[in-house]
Amino acid sequence: MFNSIIWAQATPQGVIDGLAPCVIFLIQEVQIGKDTKSGTGFLVRTEEKVFLVTAAHVAQALGSKCKLVMPGADGKAITAMASSIKWIVSDSADVALFQINEDEANLHKMLLNRSVPLHLLSGRPLPPSRDVPLAVMGYPLGLGATGYVSPLSLETKAASGFITLRRFDNRKMATFILLQDPSIGGLSGGPVFDTGKSYFAGGRKMTVREGVSVVGLIHGVISDKTGGKFAAVVPATEIVNLIRSAAKIQ
Repeated sequence: MFNSIIWAQATPQGVIDGLAPCVIFLIQEVQIGKDTKSGTGFLVRTEEKVFLVTAAHVAQALGSKCKLVMPGADGKAITAMASSIKWIVSDSADVALFQINEDEANLHKMLLNRSVPLHLLSGRPLPPSRDVPLAVMGYPLGLGATGYVSPLSLETKAASGFITLRRFDNRKMATFILLQDPSIGGLSGGPVFDTGKSYFAGGRKMTVREGVSVVGLIHGVISDKTGGKFAAVVPATEIVNLIRSAAKIQ
């Protein structure tokens, strides 16, 4: 089992590896071959409350029973089950979450140690700078979720500020941030991090800001017949609003 993540002390060289424990592979409890539904989620905590966050369309596909798969201290899979998952779904955004029951003491303690503090989610109504490298993490196509477990990561940048588009799951209008690189099936619900790094001219990478923040979660891909593709990201403000409502935080 991983120890508590020391977010504030994470170094630029080790920050992405340090984030990996909070990224969870989600898969249906009853697996039915190629039709088995899966996706990515991540853990957020508010004091002693722990929430599993994912995309609403992933939660809908998984239903009330799914397995949580994560890397153990030796890199091998740890599989956990919540007794009953009651998803709380946003009215406006592709976000869903459920609170880990504190009565399930062992599961609660293990996931609390892996979770991102709520204050590291970007609750400000501002998109990330297009100059700032972002890291997407998850389990595309279920890769990295068996044997030695490791979420995959992709470094990219924002391609837009806030932009209004139709959601891919229900066609309702919503706010997104587009990334320069596309998403892949199975990354939906995965977190997008600002890892606190910037680039200076001359190709030399240096740290000019401190700390890590979550800027959103993966919704899906926008593309056309030319082959051009962008990942669409639900802004972290939507996640913060839903968690604050669920946890009754002002």
